[in-house]
Amino acid sequence: MKHFCFVLVPKATMIVLATILIPFVTMHAQERSFAYNNRFVAEQPSSGIKKDLEVEISQPQKETLNFTLAVINPENEKLTLYIKDSYNNTLHREVLPATVKFEARYNLQSLEDGQYIFEIRSGKNKVAEKAIGIKTQTMVSRTVSVEK
Repeated sequence: MKHFCFVLVPKATMIVLATILIPFVTMHAQERSFAYNNRFVAEQPSSGIKKDLEVEISQPQKETLNFTLAVINPENEKLTLYIKDSYNNTLHREVLPATVKFEARYNLQSLEDGQYIFEIRSGKNKVAEKAIGIKTQTMVSRTVSVEK
């Protein structure tokens, strides 16, 4: 019977050592994992579009809600314009022509007050985004007359 105990002692020792060493091995294997590392390590998917894409929104007349969108696309990529509200609902979708410079006017007079986003995508990749805010300001004009 003593011989049997002598055989089990090394096995128990090996099990204890394995139990202690396994967590260290798994922690080392998860070094690049987000859960155990506060550094950003994920590979960014390339959008396929160079950073030369320029988007500009202007309001030619301050008293109207007409906006001019200018897109400079030196790569002549096929782009899609989305106009979205603050709830991410798509209000307008338009495929832009594959030209170096695209310019168009948009009348947002019928939209309610709020935040709106002009989003430009190449396929499923967002390449540019510009936000505008519409806020109605009403002035109250009161006159006072004094009777004599």
